[in-house]
Amino acid sequence: MKENKGDILIVDDDPLVLMNYMDILSDSGYNTSGAANLSQAWNALKARAFDLVICDNDLPDGKGTELIARLNGSEMNIPVIYLSAALNSHLENVAKLKSVKKVLTKPAAPELLLESVEEFKLMARAEIKYPKLIGDEERKMLLEDF
Repeated sequence: MKENKGDILIVDDDPLVLMNYMDILSDSGYNTSGAANLSQAWNALKARAFDLVICDNDLPDGKGTELIARLNGSEMNIPVIYLSAALNSHLENVAKLKSVKKVLTKPAAPELLLESVEEFKLMARAEIKYPKLIGDEERKMLLEDF
């Protein structure tokens, strides 16, 4: 059994695109779930935790930016890769939204999709700040100052 590299929600109204992205990421070790519209996506996000959302722009019940607005207004801190064939001017505005970590233009090659997901994982790891452990010499110096 493959190690789970992370849980990803993919939101796209085109069933072939959705299945393709899910297959690409699943084959690479990610646990994927799909949603074909905003309502399904929001219900999935409320039902379980995800590490990342990959979201299309045009959905049958609204725009992907509406899902991002809901995420930003909630306590969920889930990053988004926005993947769309929308106009560049729109995508430039989407890139400025709080949860959006990357914007890709459709059609995105499988290698680019995987590279973007891996890039996100590296960014997420870099944002984690661990307390520095101190050695005996540093501990003695700190205690002498008291």
